[in-house]
Amino acid sequence: MRSPATIRDVARRAGVAVSTASLALNGKPYVSQEVRLRVLQAAEELGYYPNMMAKNLADGRTRNLGLITPISLEHLFASSGFFVHLIRGMHRATAEHGYTLSLHIAESQEEAVSRVQTVIRGRRVDGLLITNPTVEIPYLHDLKRHRIPFVFIGRPLEEARYVDNDNMQVSRIGTHHLIEHGHSKIAFLNGPSHFTFCVDRMMGYRGALEEAGLTYNERLVWHSELVEPSAYKVVWEQIPNHDFTALFAGSDVQALGAIRALRARGLRVPQDVAVVCVNDTDLARHSTPPLTTVDLHEYWLGYWAVKRLIQTIDGEETEHPILIPGDLVPRESCGCQADS
Repeated sequence: MRSPATIRDVARRAGVAVSTASLALNGKPYVSQEVRLRVLQAAEELGYYPNMMAKNLADGRTRNLGLITPISLEHLFASSGFFVHLIRGMHRATAEHGYTLSLHIAESQEEAVSRVQTVIRGRRVDGLLITNPTVEIPYLHDLKRHRIPFVFIGRPLEEARYVDNDNMQVSRIGTHHLIEHGHSKIAFLNGPSHFTFCVDRMMGYRGALEEAGLTYNERLVWHSELVEPSAYKVVWEQIPNHDFTALFAGSDVQALGAIRALRARGLRVPQDVAVVCVNDTDLARHSTPPLTTVDLHEYWLGYWAVKRLIQTIDGEETEHPILIPGDLVPRESCGCQADS
């Protein structure tokens, strides 16, 4: 029987030194992209897989990262493609560094505390990725006290490493686009105010209005859970009480609920009310009308969150946050097609 390929075989096939092959296979710097691809191709051709068990024994690591999502399952599965793309980006980054990813669902802050404590006690992971930080994070003290490496996906109010979208900019982009279309009465359907990304998007919305010389009206700011039925209910109830010509929604799921409520009240999109939202997903692209969105690039959000966590595990100084910018994707829901 043929012996398994070794890293020396990979280096020989790629025409590089063994040390260079090791750097390339472990995603380390100081290797050009051309050489990295050549080494990866050689490894694939030879069927080479690093001996992770031996590596783990050598450095005392599990080579496993934990992902904790302290949100309800309803939200997790109703979030269109956001978490799918986020986890795809994480998968790519973990594979590049020889790690695996385990998911720990927590449907409340209380359950998140329990999950974190269980992970800490069992030392089942080398580090944690935690989504959706809230204004108060009851388990943050435990993470710091036990010195387990962690990275938030989202901005925590307390000092901690994180990767996030620039959510103030995200709201500014969407709100400015509606202002540029001539709208001055713009409603904002935000998510729950205990999430920090909703706090940031609120500031971005208000800032965009003030920069344009428009009056901020708190009665046009509404909050719903990040699911379609909640968005429908909130907008349905608010429509008779307010005069507005445009709506900026905090997610594509909320936008769909809002549009359903607008239609139920006899209003057309975009003719009567223009709509812009956050998240560029299949749901947004295939809705009727197709939604104008601010793309969060959640794939790269997940990718760089894992990269930052592995840097932390490796002891690299990485205090500054990584912020992923948003990009406007114009479609019919704001009236762009009608204007063209």
